[in-house]
Amino acid sequence: MLSPTNTPCTVAIFRLFQTKVSRMARALFPLIAVLFFSNCRQPDQSASRHGEKAPTLAGNHDEVKTIVTTPSAPAPIGPYSQATVAGNLIFVSGQVAKEAATGRLVTDDIKSETRQVMENLKAILQAAGAGFEHVVKTTIFLTDMNHFSQVNEVYGSYFTGHFPARETVAVKGLPLGVNVEISMIAVKAAD
Repeated sequence: MLSPTNTPCTVAIFRLFQTKVSRMARALFPLIAVLFFSNCRQPDQSASRHGEKAPTLAGNHDEVKTIVTTPSAPAPIGPYSQATVAGNLIFVSGQVAKEAATGRLVTDDIKSETRQVMENLKAILQAAGAGFEHVVKTTIFLTDMNHFSQVNEVYGSYFTGHFPARETVAVKGLPLGVNVEISMIAVKAAD
């Protein structure tokens, strides 16, 4: 069980966890805590415990996250980035089967579609200084769970050794009318 200590960061995380939050937030709690603690300033040791201020992130906003973009993957179709890096974590936005060079959707068959999605993810990971071996978590969205085994086959061919944690979610629809979308979280190797 978590308990607050004398650091503002720990107190803030403890209070967040104690509040009523959604199941998704509770599931993401370990990731949020790692990200928060890795960027949190240490308290001033001379400060009174009772007079501590709310936790702050080290540096300014530009130092907290870095935006990753590459022309080797399709440009975002909305107000989001291809990926962001925060600390040593890389958050890759959900990718669909759109060719970067032509803008053409690859929806001929589910295997080709999944292969294009994985190639887009590969390009973004490379732009962030990582590869599939650095991926720790993926989420696959499918409009038809009957495609699961074929998507799984293509997806699995991009990994060697240890596979990342993953869930596959059935959804009613996806942007641009595609059948599969995949997002990833990776851990960047220390410089």
